[in-house]
Amino acid sequence: MLGLIFAVKLKPTDNYLIPINDEPMIRILESRLRQAKRIEDVITLVKKGQEKKYSLHVEKVKPVKGRTIIDVLLEGLPSGGDIFLIKGNMPLVMPFFVNYMSTIFIEESPDALIPKWKDGRIELFHAIYNARALRNALEGMKAEGEKNIGNLPRYLDAEYLCVDELLGRNEKLMWSFFAIRGSEDLRIVLKSGII
Repeated sequence: MLGLIFAVKLKPTDNYLIPINDEPMIRILESRLRQAKRIEDVITLVKKGQEKKYSLHVEKVKPVKGRTIIDVLLEGLPSGGDIFLIKGNMPLVMPFFVNYMSTIFIEESPDALIPKWKDGRIELFHAIYNARALRNALEGMKAEGEKNIGNLPRYLDAEYLCVDELLGRNEKLMWSFFAIRGSEDLRIVLKSGII
């Protein structure tokens, strides 16, 4: 399985290099993905022109030109295999949870395994996908003029994993879904002692 990190700056506020204890969060994320048993390799998608900057912090970068999430993913997806897709601002991903998800994914064989909260929120960027199925879904969205990536599950045969139930068994799992978008989020992480 390929770990695919989405670190493409599409908005001015996107920053995937925020340092946590002097280490860019993208490097922490890559390291945590490599600790998962079924992640064989990790590639980081970056905006074309940013590859040198990111290659200082992660092993493999793939520059993309896309201006939307859908275009970036279509350009950056491998031709086949399974991928664990995650946003570059979620550095606290739990390797044990990636292992757990990959076991369910292999047993069930859906197009996607997507974590879902009780309130209906889905974690499209903390999910496992069959690369071909994801590509077909994204192409279908593009053909129909659908621009909201949140509607992706309508185009896939997806299974869902209830996050709230799993949190009842292990509260630390919450950090796996914590996105660092700025200094306030960083303060929360540093204060927690999780890293």
